[in-house]
Amino acid sequence: MPTSLVVVLALAVALVALPPAPTRAQGTPPAAATVPRDSLVARLADLRRIHTPTGIELLEPVRIDGTTQWVNVRGKHRDNPVIVMIHGGPGTPTLSSAWAYQAPWEDFFTVVHYDQRGVGKNAVGADRDALAPTLTFDRLVLDAEAMVAWVRQRLGVEKVIVMGYSYGTMLGMALVQRRPEWVHAYVGVGQVSGSGDDYLYRKLRALATETGNREALRELDSIAPYPRPGAPVSTVLLTRKWARLFNGGWYGKPTLDLLFSLPEWAPEYTAADVAEQRAATQWTTRTLVGRGGTPLPTTFAVPVVIVQGKHDLHTPYEPARDYVDRITAPRKRFVTLDWSAHVPFLEEPGRFLQVLLDEVRPLAFAPR
Repeated sequence: MPTSLVVVLALAVALVALPPAPTRAQGTPPAAATVPRDSLVARLADLRRIHTPTGIELLEPVRIDGTTQWVNVRGKHRDNPVIVMIHGGPGTPTLSSAWAYQAPWEDFFTVVHYDQRGVGKNAVGADRDALAPTLTFDRLVLDAEAMVAWVRQRLGVEKVIVMGYSYGTMLGMALVQRRPEWVHAYVGVGQVSGSGDDYLYRKLRALATETGNREALRELDSIAPYPRPGAPVSTVLLTRKWARLFNGGWYGKPTLDLLFSLPEWAPEYTAADVAEQRAATQWTTRTLVGRGGTPLPTTFAVPVVIVQGKHDLHTPYEPARDYVDRITAPRKRFVTLDWSAHVPFLEEPGRFLQVLLDEVRPLAFAPR
């Protein structure tokens, strides 16, 4: 497995190791989770409802290359710049977690999320045998291009801001190379660098040594050399386990269980969508392994803004910064969030919004 692909599979393969939902011990007072899901998500939907006369709130399926790909469009003012979010994983949608952080964005942007082929709201009833041959990096890039074309036509805009997250940074960069004339700026969050796993292994051993964590050293030594071609996915899982325990997933949390639980309360998802998502993500991961990617570009025709958590060990911070140093673009900014790891929009939501307002939004109005 190519090193770059190992890096970007981090979020998806981790779902394999998610524990089952805890059961309530007999005699324990019922928790808030006993509120029926339909009632809870209805309240969240009402809380988030777009009420402005010039706002937009859409959730609908789009047909792309013979597949259904659900799209969500939200914003309070139609004349705001449009962000198209390309999710990572692969196969881990952001549409189903955006309810937890996105509301303030919607005052200043129209935000578009879509679930990539075979996952999220597309998973229920999907014919995976038919989808499997089409599930390639190049096809996902073409899907992203088709989705941006739909957004431009549906919203009547000439250009959008492309925001890639984790694995989606690779898709986003490839899209920007194909269609720079459609793009105000590229924003990378949890930016893939292409050399993250080599760095990650050294960093984890250094952290284990520094903290005297013998268990971590023993387990890390057991998979040496790492990374290596043909290594089982279990080696990736092991490095990500320790990455999280060393604050490299969600700073201050030893797992990403909370992140992966957010779809359970997503107003855009049905209970059936939630139930199917884990299997869909695992299927996407297994199917995409070995199906390549693309060399990371170093020249961009549009402005580039990278927002990276300083503690990120999923797409590690230091290699990402080194990669951005090599980039040439009309304008580029590398923004560090000091108390974030791989999910900065949830870890430091206020600072993340400030970056969007200070560094990204003006690019939609700058003369080109």
